[in-house]
Amino acid sequence: MTTTPSTKKLSFLSIFLLGINGIIGSGIFLLPGQTYAYLGLASVLPTILAGVAVLLVALNYAVMSSKIAGDGGAWLYADYAFGRFAGFQVGWFGWLFGVITLSCEVCALLTILKMIIPALSNGVIYAVVAVILLLLLGIVNLFGTSFMGKLDNISTIAKLSVMALFIVVGVFFMHSTNFALNLPHAATSTSGFLTNFTIVFGLIFYCYTGFNLIPIAGREMNNPQKSIPRVLIGVIITVTLIYAILQLVTIGLLGAKLSGNSVPVVAAFETIVGPLGKYIMIVGMSISVFGVAVANAYNSPIEAASLADEKGLLPKFMAKKNRFGAPFIANIATTLVAIVLVLSGGYLFLVSLIVLTSFVQYLATVLAVIKVRHDPKVPGMKLPGGLLIPGLAMLITLYLVFSFDIKVAISGLIFFVIGCLIFTLADTNDLAKIEKEL
Repeated sequence: MTTTPSTKKLSFLSIFLLGINGIIGSGIFLLPGQTYAYLGLASVLPTILAGVAVLLVALNYAVMSSKIAGDGGAWLYADYAFGRFAGFQVGWFGWLFGVITLSCEVCALLTILKMIIPALSNGVIYAVVAVILLLLLGIVNLFGTSFMGKLDNISTIAKLSVMALFIVVGVFFMHSTNFALNLPHAATSTSGFLTNFTIVFGLIFYCYTGFNLIPIAGREMNNPQKSIPRVLIGVIITVTLIYAILQLVTIGLLGAKLSGNSVPVVAAFETIVGPLGKYIMIVGMSISVFGVAVANAYNSPIEAASLADEKGLLPKFMAKKNRFGAPFIANIATTLVAIVLVLSGGYLFLVSLIVLTSFVQYLATVLAVIKVRHDPKVPGMKLPGGLLIPGLAMLITLYLVFSFDIKVAISGLIFFVIGCLIFTLADTNDLAKIEKEL
């Protein structure tokens, strides 16, 4: 019988960087042009408010992670509060979130690289490179926690260095005239402003997705019940500040030229440094997007393995680990599904699906906090104000529904039905085993 050696614990800094890397990805680099087109300078407002909203949701994750130990995150909370079926569905959507994000970021990476590698505009070459990238990530992930953590740290430090360069240099070249309040015509009425605000809020909310993966990796920390809440809060505050400052600098450099620009950070830095600035930003964006792919390639197999290992909601073989402590069966499944998605789904649609799958996990976690807040069996962190923070977090999460179009809603329903089928088959198999043993 082969035993799995103990894996090296990840430090607070490693998980903090993992959280930063898991959140900051293609959205903050590719979406400011679209958000500016909807609200002009006022687009900074939903960026900050989305950060505050995500912080409220993250506080609920902090509460639940202090009450319930384990590497399953939101699905563990839903399982305890609402039962086996709810836990499975939240876990199923959580795993889909990671796989869709992995596929989405690979699409974004190749889209960015098209600017310097025209051959990627060829559909066949694009598909081959995408598959190779996903396979390489899957192979690297087979070497376990320590190796993946070091790779993630390098990626995050490089990414933050490039973003710091953009902000520090760009702030000296901003033009005050670019900060005039210039609402687009469609947003000048109250109804038009609210409609555009909802759209922008949904887009910006995507830029914050990923923090909920921190509790999944948190089992690899020392004293996770105390460490995870601090990491969650620190990561969200840091990311919000980075987003707001970066967006203001971009507006200050481009002004009205920012509207609709698909690569605004590249365009902004190019105005300062010239062609060299363009290549610096392309490299920085590529590192950032690749970093998010790394984080999700690392976390998604753990999510699937935890569903199989802790509650048996998936077949036990999904939790099998290799000698490096990596769940290799779950890793293979994640890689294969990601390949299918990256070949069949476009970037913007995958972005919408990410927000949808995040919505399910956020709402379940907030409702779990409300359900178990007085449960003596799970003592832990308590939020000030009673139901105030969970209530606000629930309303904000439900507000996201208004940003979903019909295609996203139908996709969500399909995911739910598939989850029901998997759960029913798994449950039937469990009953058959019990009857056989009896």
